Amino acid sequence: MFIACSFVLLVTALIAIQFLWAERSIVLLDSVDSIEGLEAGGQWPFVSILFAARNEEEKIERGIQSMLSLDYPHYELVVIDDRSTDRTSEILRKVESSHRNMSHELESKVEGQQARPALRVVRVDELPEGWLGKCHALHVGAEQARGEWLLFTDADIHMRADTLRATISYAVKEKADHVTLAPFCEMPTWTLTMFVATFAFMFKAFIKPQDIPNPKRSAHAGVGAFNLVRRTAYDSIGGHASVRLSPDDDVKLGKELKQNGFSQRFVNGLRLISVPWYSSFSELKRGLEKNCFAGIDYRYSVWVASNIIILAIAILPWLLLFFTTGINQFLLALTCLLWMAMGCFNSIRCGYRVHHGIALPLGLLLFLFVFNRSVLLTLWRQGISWRDTSYSLQSLRDFRRTKDAK
Repeated sequence: MFIACSFVLLVTALIAIQFLWAERSIVLLDSVDSIEGLEAGGQWPFVSILFAARNEEEKIERGIQSMLSLDYPHYELVVIDDRSTDRTSEILRKVESSHRNMSHELESKVEGQQARPALRVVRVDELPEGWLGKCHALHVGAEQARGEWLLFTDADIHMRADTLRATISYAVKEKADHVTLAPFCEMPTWTLTMFVATFAFMFKAFIKPQDIPNPKRSAHAGVGAFNLVRRTAYDSIGGHASVRLSPDDDVKLGKELKQNGFSQRFVNGLRLISVPWYSSFSELKRGLEKNCFAGIDYRYSVWVASNIIILAIAILPWLLLFFTTGINQFLLALTCLLWMAMGCFNSIRCGYRVHHGIALPLGLLLFLFVFNRSVLLTLWRQGISWRDTSYSLQSLRDFRRTKDAK
C-alpha cells in the first residue's frame, strides 16, 4: 500500500510540474506591441475573417456586427451560409445589403477611403460526398477570400476591438504561420464553468503546449474560435481538404500545419475574445458527442489508458483517503491537496474563481462521463451526425488512417 500511495503522489507531482511548465510557457496576449513596418506607418497585411453558419438565426447578426467593429485597417469578413434552412439566409442578405449601402454612404463622405471592411456572403447549397459540412463550407469560403492571412472563427465569437491588431503583430514578431487563441468561455452555471476549467487543465497537463513552437516536437493545437493562418501555409497543406472528414477540424488543421513544417503558436486570448460555449450541460454533452473519439484518433488504447490514469491518479486517492491511516493517509492527503492546488491555480489563470478549481476531481469525473459517452455512442451508432448529415465510423477512421500513414 505504501508503494502504491508513494507512486500515485510521485505521478501527481510530475503532472503538476508539467502543468506549471506548460502554464509558464503560454503567452497571455493582451496588447498590441509596436512592430516595425506595421505600427510605424507600414502596411498591415490584408486579413480575411471567415466563419460558417448553419441555422444561426438567433446570433448571426450580433456576431457579424462584432467582427465588423474591429479596429484593424485592412480586412474583409466572409460569411459562409452552409445550407441553412431557417431565417439565417434572409438575415444575411439583409445585413449584407445594409452594410453595402452604409459603406457607400461613408465612402462618399470621405473620398478615396473605405471606411468599413468588406462583407461578403457565400451560399453553399450542396455538400459533396466525403466532406463534413463545416469543413466544406470553410474550404469554399477560403477559395473566395482575398487575404494574406485567413482567420477561421465561429459565429458567436465576440472580439475586443484590437484583437486582430494584437494577433497579427504577435504573428509577425514570432514569424509564425499559425496562431491560435484560447478564448474566455462565458458559462452560465458553476458546473459548466468547472467543466471548462477542467478541460483547460487537461490540455495543459497532457498536450504539452510548451512544445508547440518546437518544430521537432509533435505537440500541436487549434481552436475553432480563433485559428489565424498564413494563406501560403494554408494553401500548401491543401486547405480544409486536408481535414475534410475530421469532426475536430480546428485541432486537425493545426496538426496538418505543424506536421508540414509550419511555425505554430498557441496563446491565451481570454482578454481579447470570448464565447458563450454552451448554455446547459445537456447541450454540452450533445455538442461534444462528435468530437471526443475523433480527438484521440479513434484509438481504443488511448481511450482505455485515459480512463485508467485519471481514475487511478486523480479520483481513487480521494476515495481511499478515508480508509487508510498513518503514512499512507498522509501521502494520499498530499496527493489530494496537490490536485486542489493545481485546480485553483488553473482556474484563476483561465479567468475564473478559485472555487471553480477546488472541485477539479469532480470536473475530471464529468470529463470522463462526457468523453466515455461520446466514444460509446459513436461505437453504438457506428458513426456520428453533424449538421443534419450522418457519417459512418468506418469512413472517419479510414480518412484518419490515410492521413496518419503519410
